[in-house]
Amino acid sequence: MWKKAIAIFAVLGIGVGLAVWGAGPRAIATTDDGNVKETTYYNELKKTQVGQQTLANMVVMKVLDKNYGGDVSKQEIDQQYQATKKQLGDAFEQQLTQSGMTPEMFRNSIKLQLLERQAVRANVKISNKQLKQAYQDYQPKTQVSVILVDDEDKAKDVIKKLDDGDKFTDLVKSESKDGTSKDKKGQLEAFDSTSTTVEDSVKKAAFALKPGEYTKEPVKSENSNGYYIIKQDSQEKKPSFDKLKSTLKESLLEKDMNNQDVVNAIVGEELGKANVQIKDPELKNALATYTQAAAKKKAEAVKAHQKATKADEK
Repeated sequence: MWKKAIAIFAVLGIGVGLAVWGAGPRAIATTDDGNVKETTYYNELKKTQVGQQTLANMVVMKVLDKNYGGDVSKQEIDQQYQATKKQLGDAFEQQLTQSGMTPEMFRNSIKLQLLERQAVRANVKISNKQLKQAYQDYQPKTQVSVILVDDEDKAKDVIKKLDDGDKFTDLVKSESKDGTSKDKKGQLEAFDSTSTTVEDSVKKAAFALKPGEYTKEPVKSENSNGYYIIKQDSQEKKPSFDKLKSTLKESLLEKDMNNQDVVNAIVGEELGKANVQIKDPELKNALATYTQAAAKKKAEAVKAHQKATKADEK
């Protein structure tokens, strides 16, 4: 959330004043040797990547807010804001300052992301074929215990100790550096294949095991400088397709919401329907990321349709 917010809105503060002023003739800075006018500042700013992105953010926010603003509540924005603030702790204000953001700008960045997610939800259609494939790939809730160590050699040493008969819980206590799970004898919260809170490498390794088995090779952590040894404690029975259908649909939607190519294409389609016109020729490419993604999506759809038509003719 934080990194994406910076990418989206860190530049907004530069352009807000110009939007309010209308980039008129009045001076925004004065000196004994001459003044800097709004128009001069605007003409220089619009040539930069920052200026281009500022305009893009403003246009996208306006279009999506009209179409999906009713689906994004202030409470939801506040919850994500507070969650990020809690996660960063004392560093939150410092991070804002270093990123050139105000609290209001950060709230706006959260709102824009939530609007994008609503646009994806409204425009992505999940087929029954996709759901059935997702069900086939689905792994039910699994309970594992882990040992996290600093390097691969250390992980191999722990695995050897397990092979020699040492107890997993004893090695958790003596070797693991994962403070959260260490206090629970190495056990993580149960997760399934749709979980977004567990590293993919951990999930993949865990689902390949049977209850009581542990990984025979170190598993590289994606989020920390270390390696896991993972033991599967138990795995629930796979629920029926009907019971999982809504969960699988949300999981597939979540993947699209986190796929920037998908998001950009859908935003581009929304901009097209809104008949957005950039009046300043030097800013004509400000929305290119979105319009090009939408054009690519359309071309791929046409190609797929032609391929399907030829297959039917045969």
